[in-house]
Amino acid sequence: MNPADAVTLTLPRSMLPELPALAKSLNDRMHELLERNTEGTLVETERAELETLVHVAQVVQILAMAAEGVKAA
Repeated sequence: MNPADAVTLTLPRSMLPELPALAKSLNDRMHELLERNTEGTLVETERAELETLVHVAQVVQILAMAAEGVKAA
């Protein structure tokens, strides 16, 4: 990756322990909506929520993995 393409994100250290729980909570809700989507029972607002959760959960998982690296260092 070109360093010019990198983005630096600064988070309060106090937030680090909360990231794995947040990631789990988002994934739990996302999987609930995915199951309902498979069943064909999602309403339009839930479909939009699911799309948003997929993107947010990915970002939170990356942050949680980065936080693990910070704790290990």
